[in-house]
Amino acid sequence: MTLSQLSSGNPAYENYYRQVDPGNTGKIAAGDAAQFLKKSGLSDSTLGKIWDLADSERKGYLDKRGFFIALRLVASAQGGNDISLNNLSQSLAPPKFRDTDSPSLSVSSALSDSHWAIRPDEKGKFDGIFESLSPVNGLLSGDKVKPVLINSKLPLDVLGKIWDLSDVDKDGHLDKEEFSVAMHLVYRAMEKEPIPSTLPASLIPPSKRKKSAVGLPGAVAVLPALSGLTASSAPLKDTLRSTPSLSAVPPLSAGTSSLSPKNSFKSSPQSVNWVVPVADRGRYDEIFLKTDTDMDGLVTGTEVIEIFMQSTLPQTTLAQIWGLADTKQTGKLSREQFSLAMYLIQQKVTKGLDPPTTLTPDMIPPSERTDSTSSTGSVELTGIKELDDLSQEIAQLQREKYTLEQEIREKEEAIRRQNSEVQDMQNDLDRESSSLQDLESQKQDAQERLEEMDQQRSKLEGMLNDVKQKCQDESQMISSLQSQIHSQESDLQSQEDELSRTKADLSRLQEEEAQLEQSLLSGRVQLDSIVKSLKATQDEINQARSKLSQIQDTQQEVTKTIEQYNSALNGTNGGSLTNLADIINASTKWHMLATLISFSSLIEC
Repeated sequence: MTLSQLSSGNPAYENYYRQVDPGNTGKIAAGDAAQFLKKSGLSDSTLGKIWDLADSERKGYLDKRGFFIALRLVASAQGGNDISLNNLSQSLAPPKFRDTDSPSLSVSSALSDSHWAIRPDEKGKFDGIFESLSPVNGLLSGDKVKPVLINSKLPLDVLGKIWDLSDVDKDGHLDKEEFSVAMHLVYRAMEKEPIPSTLPASLIPPSKRKKSAVGLPGAVAVLPALSGLTASSAPLKDTLRSTPSLSAVPPLSAGTSSLSPKNSFKSSPQSVNWVVPVADRGRYDEIFLKTDTDMDGLVTGTEVIEIFMQSTLPQTTLAQIWGLADTKQTGKLSREQFSLAMYLIQQKVTKGLDPPTTLTPDMIPPSERTDSTSSTGSVELTGIKELDDLSQEIAQLQREKYTLEQEIREKEEAIRRQNSEVQDMQNDLDRESSSLQDLESQKQDAQERLEEMDQQRSKLEGMLNDVKQKCQDESQMISSLQSQIHSQESDLQSQEDELSRTKADLSRLQEEEAQLEQSLLSGRVQLDSIVKSLKATQDEINQARSKLSQIQDTQQEVTKTIEQYNSALNGTNGGSLTNLADIINASTKWHMLATLISFSSLIEC
């Protein structure tokens, strides 16, 4: 594939190349390429496969084409495809990288998050290790998991971080899903991948994920769902009394007791009759300080949800308690509001007392009470009408005094806000004036640039006409090439048809050849049989000829005998009887010869 085919004409490829090779040397060192490709969010093993395919000649660096191949493979991997050169021809979006110069090419958080997902084959392996450690009630303690983690040879600080991320519910044990998360992070760390600061969403076990709270009045939608809480969670009071991480928190200092400017107009809260027991306030304050990580004197719902979840109370009850404690509907709780919420939760857990529909006077946090509410229950009646009336008048005057002081403070605060707003408006006006001057200057610059752009437009229009003419020529050439292509396609189709016919003829000839070979094999068998018969016949003929030769010899002897017999009959050789006897014997032999001649004739026939 050419460079233009690899980049699909997208300028992002050239942009990336200029970032790693600004001098256009044509060589990108392995370190520079690796540093850039790591911004894709892919794992080191995946990037290693991409490098092997891009640097197929093992040159140790990437040229421009190799770099484009690497970018193409990165885009394929980000699209969820396998790392293969076969995927280069697919239609792919340009690859995405973090922290590049182009803001439009930053990788999405969903992509980087899905990078941490556990594959099914890994999950099966981790589950097998989990079962081999003999879990108790589906949980593994830290003592059982520790040898497995130590065996990875990772630094202890890394293993501690992995444990903190894996123990999602912070119960000091790992269930099967949490153990899979821990092992997955260990293997990633062993592959030199940095451990994330927070657990990616794709790694959070489904049973540990929280949902948004039910919208109840006063809940401010900050309490997540409690579906992930198991029934085996300890009661809230036992958890709060036995949590080691909270017992080490120092007691609340006297300097932090004042959370509101209104405290300067009231006596110490310790002297106020508040429903939250004094013995529990210190413990709640310790939990509050531990939870208030940003030290702003307030905690949000997300910060306290883990503590609230340990109560195993229904979400509707927790939302109602939150709404009662968040008296100002700010979505956050102060130290006293947090103590009140903890008190109401503990009352429900330990005594089964439902939270009230509204706060009673003794439940209102001391820092939020008026003089009248803070004195409620502290005025004792003497039974003397004049003293009781005087006490009530004093209380009324105190209430009016506090009301007036409150109104004065509100007005002073309003004046301060208005002064601040006026100052802000003046500052805005100054900034607007300065901006107006800048705009005037920019307007002049823009006018000059506009004139220059008009001149450039004229030049570009001329160039555009030339390009249009070239486009027309190219279109004509393309039409001609298309005609040639159609013609060649027709010829090719004809050739393919001819090739199909030739293949059919070849198949037929092959079948005939097979039949002829079969016939030839049968003929050879018959020929072998005939040759054997001919050989046997030849042997018989040879035997007959041998007998015929013997007969011929005997015939010659008989002929001689006949001649002797004739001579004897004619009185030759003295006509002796001895010769006659011999002749008679010869006559007998002649008779035998005649018999043999007849047999020989029969054989020749």
